[in-house]
Amino acid sequence: MSAPEQCKIRTVDFVIKVDDPEMAAVEDDIREDMAKIGIKVNTRLVEPEEYIKIEENCDYNLFFTRSWGAPYDPHTYLKSWENNAHVEYSATANLQPPLTREILMEKIKKVQEQLDQATIRSMWKEILQDIHEQAIFLPLWGTREPYVLNRRLAGFTPSSQTYTYPIETVRVLSGSKNVTVAPGAGGAMFSSGGPLHPHQYFPNQLFIQDWLYEGLVSYGQDGEIQPALATSWLTEEIVGAGQRVIFTLREGVKFHDGSDFDCASVKLNFDHVLSESARQRHSWLGAVQAMEKWFCNEHGQFVVETNKPFYPLLQELTYIRPLTIAAPTSFANGADSHPELENSCNPGEAKWEGIEALEGFNCAGLSAPVGTGPFKFVSRENNEDGTDKTVMFARHDKYWGAIPDIEFVKLETFENTALVEEALLSGDLDMALGIGPLSALQIQDLKFFHSDIVDVRHSDVLQHSLLVMNTNKEPTNDITVRQAIIHAVNKGRFIEEEFGGLEKPVDQVLPQTAPYCNVDLTPKWSFDPVKAELLACPVKSGLSSGGIAGVTIACVSIVALVGFMVHMIRREKQGKPIFVTPSESAKGEQA
Repeated sequence: MSAPEQCKIRTVDFVIKVDDPEMAAVEDDIREDMAKIGIKVNTRLVEPEEYIKIEENCDYNLFFTRSWGAPYDPHTYLKSWENNAHVEYSATANLQPPLTREILMEKIKKVQEQLDQATIRSMWKEILQDIHEQAIFLPLWGTREPYVLNRRLAGFTPSSQTYTYPIETVRVLSGSKNVTVAPGAGGAMFSSGGPLHPHQYFPNQLFIQDWLYEGLVSYGQDGEIQPALATSWLTEEIVGAGQRVIFTLREGVKFHDGSDFDCASVKLNFDHVLSESARQRHSWLGAVQAMEKWFCNEHGQFVVETNKPFYPLLQELTYIRPLTIAAPTSFANGADSHPELENSCNPGEAKWEGIEALEGFNCAGLSAPVGTGPFKFVSRENNEDGTDKTVMFARHDKYWGAIPDIEFVKLETFENTALVEEALLSGDLDMALGIGPLSALQIQDLKFFHSDIVDVRHSDVLQHSLLVMNTNKEPTNDITVRQAIIHAVNKGRFIEEEFGGLEKPVDQVLPQTAPYCNVDLTPKWSFDPVKAELLACPVKSGLSSGGIAGVTIACVSIVALVGFMVHMIRREKQGKPIFVTPSESAKGEQA
């Protein structure tokens, strides 16, 4: 690249969803910071449907996203990068040699086939370092889920998972035991709960699936695998193959319709999710690819066998979908429903079109959303456009765990965050949960000026908000440009201004609370406007590309010289010789 080209005004496309309040709050700050180093930002505010198409077509330079968070980081989130419909696929298309996307994805695959903890930890550190050095992400802030509750309620416990709201722990201190809730829906305003299906994805909302359905195990604090519909499990190694996990199931569990939970109901759900045709839709899960056999043994225990070692098996079984359990009574032909001819998948789902077209396969759906969870579905009222106006749930009075104190839950949709805030302050709304119903500044205002009316809480950092840079589109295909952008953005300033201290800047792609992610990565991608300008325009800064390298070498040399001088002075003060002979060094003398 010639000098004039290095200093020309570059333009980047910055794609943002219209309903993303967090990104909208900081977009102008990012744009202003990049303008200082000669990069013009063309911001494109798009509807969710177009946003998905842009992601699939790789038609962007900068794209706002989030890591998947607990319990999906790091293994499932990074595995998803192999999918060309995900933004990270294009972000990794043109990596700096010797690393390629294929080499990176092979490393991610191999680490999940290990069982030795030290090996797993070492391999993940190498992978995370590889990603960090490529400068394809600008980590912004660690996202904490906000929860705003009326003071008549108490006992809410923040979730350990993203986009879930465990309101079964809430106690009603006064007034009606019926509550109204404005939930966040994947980081946006809630508009629809979807079909309420346990085995399928968006528009089904995770938090509703979590209320209605349960799996064999659940995800607890700090990644602890906890009992759910299974009370215990035993993991065995299959010599020359994979693993065998034997689950002892909880007794006395009732589905919402009063029918009994047993091993046959678990196997039925696994049969439908993992049927020869349907499992293609769930191949993003390593567990789905690894599971080869599942059956009930003579003791009524449920057994899973894999065809290869897969260390995250239990963790993936904590996921809210798709391997959670619906009542056999809700299947098209009850407990006898054929996994291929009468599959539980809903007919007509867009993402299932290719699978439904397969000969001998048919989506028959479920007759009703019936699970074992702490709440059960009651009714819904729709708007004219088909979105939800309200959705009603009731507590499951025969729940195997602690019975919720709340009797009825009504989800309400709102046109904007101002109406949510107004309803909270008037007492018409009991809870605003998650990202979406309120802006960060509204939450801050409620916390500091209306604490007599509402209680504001936050989860731990569950995921990281990220700016992804496309390595397959000019000018972000140039790693120097990506590095310049990273150093140019003063995220600490605008995060404090826009979020009022509720969020904190981060420097790595994944939360350090995620398994195997508490590692120290270099170089430090810190705010450094001087370095950003040097990288973006060496000529303007009076330096060539070689000059930048020279400055870097000079800085390293100065640091080394200062360190050497400090070392010598310390030895002199200790009365030790400044220079050590090889024989003295061999004796182990230490400064």
